Amino acid sequence: MQHEWMIRVLEDLQTYARLHRLNALAEHLDQARFLAMTEIANLPRGCTDPDVENAQGKADSAR
Repeated sequence: MQHEWMIRVLEDLQTYARLHRLNALAEHLDQARFLAMTEIANLPRGCTDPDVENAQGKADSAR
């Protein structure tokens, strides 16, 4: 998965927050991780270049 690294970074930050009793931060990082997974799952298939995706969105809105 192309975006797997981002999920791992959020998990590492969450682990750090929990170890240092930063409970509110840990909760927000859990929500951020869930949001990232949701958005990644909803990305168009085969579209890995953000410029291509932006160009498609602009073309659709011009119609």
